[in-house]
Amino acid sequence: MKKDDETSSAPKRTLLSRRSVLALGALTVGVGGVAFALRKKLQSKIAALTQHASFAAVPPLVPHDPVRDRSKVYVGKNGTPAANVDAVFSKLGGIDKIVGTDDVVIIKVSAQWWNQGMTNVAAVKRVIEHVLDRPGFKGEVIVFENTHFRLADGSGLSRAWIRASERNVDVPGWTKLGDLIPHFQARGAPVSFVGLVDAGPSALADDDWHDPKHELGRYGGDGRGPIGPGEIRDGYHWDFERAFRLAKSWVDEAKTPLSWPRFTSPRTGLVVDLKDGVLRRDAGRLVPEGRKLTWINMTTANEHGSTGFTGACKSTMGVVDMSAGELGTHPLVRGYASVHYFGRGYPTATWRMGGPLAHFAREVRAPDLILTVAEWVAYAPADWDSEKADIRHAAETCVQRKTIIAGSDPVAIDTWAARNVMMNDVPSARRRERFDLDNPDATLTKFLRYYRQVYERGTLDTSLIEVV
Repeated sequence: MKKDDETSSAPKRTLLSRRSVLALGALTVGVGGVAFALRKKLQSKIAALTQHASFAAVPPLVPHDPVRDRSKVYVGKNGTPAANVDAVFSKLGGIDKIVGTDDVVIIKVSAQWWNQGMTNVAAVKRVIEHVLDRPGFKGEVIVFENTHFRLADGSGLSRAWIRASERNVDVPGWTKLGDLIPHFQARGAPVSFVGLVDAGPSALADDDWHDPKHELGRYGGDGRGPIGPGEIRDGYHWDFERAFRLAKSWVDEAKTPLSWPRFTSPRTGLVVDLKDGVLRRDAGRLVPEGRKLTWINMTTANEHGSTGFTGACKSTMGVVDMSAGELGTHPLVRGYASVHYFGRGYPTATWRMGGPLAHFAREVRAPDLILTVAEWVAYAPADWDSEKADIRHAAETCVQRKTIIAGSDPVAIDTWAARNVMMNDVPSARRRERFDLDNPDATLTKFLRYYRQVYERGTLDTSLIEVV
């Protein structure tokens, strides 16, 4: 009886209808959305008022150590691309100075653009032959690149791999970078080819990229997102704990996740992780294979609006995941910028992308050998309309320089290329503002100074660069 009395004396609860709950929820979301928008607007105003002038300022030139910063570059010039490769390897003392008998050798090429925008095909062919001809070689070669485009079947062997080029091939009967694939298959050589694919989708997927029908691939990743803990699949790691960050104002910063690829050899099934080396799958785990991973990076030499110059330092753009931040649309990277967009926004300092690129080299892996293949060099003429065509493939925006610069110091290679190829031989309309290293305001000057500052090594001082 007491229980009934207590129940009857309790205050009556009003039950809300489903419609009322939904209306209340919508109101809450609406208020929250307005609050979020107001907060973002306020943050933008505060950011505009409290910008760090240092973000867009010329980076300081970190003093060189006259012993530690001595560097060598090996130059082959005025021969065919294959002959220039032979010349630099001869000066290096032979391929066995770089490659061991049982190494897994990965060769990164540039393939997002064709013609002067891609690595010369004859030069790539000759480097592979040097590796295969190394006395006692019983390893394998994997040629790879992330063009940041994928074909309809999901393959990353897109763009210059399948698009015929009018120049920069230089192998009789060949027309494209992809002609390497059947050639080495026919030889039965231990050579395979991998086109990396970004992990996330991109807001730029529908852009033409001078290929309106998307026959050469669609920009952006496969949407699977980053490799998760315990996963042994191929793809990309996104490391947010080691993201590269730089304050832009009192309230905001530029930040980019550290990203690196994992891929499987189509020939042997061995797994290459750019950070962890050569692995194999064993009972649902990845375990070390005990073989050395040797990385040869073969890039181009072209003028570039954002960094001044595309060469050894910038070429890692074709290794990192470009969907890991703006303009990638995966929810995990909301608020982050991809490497290419790291320095954009307000204030703008596009050359700041040298920071996350140097961070990758320091935290993940740097190439064992770099060859900047300046067979054909792209430049920007006066009043060039980039909507009409890109300087990396147009016939009227290139000059033949027949030069290869090799070494292991990307800053020294870019320094030599800027001074001895770009400044002396390339008829750019913007050379002083783009890649004149005697101009502290030149884009490349700022890019290389910042790259060197973050990487904590590399040589800009020509007196410390020995040319062989």
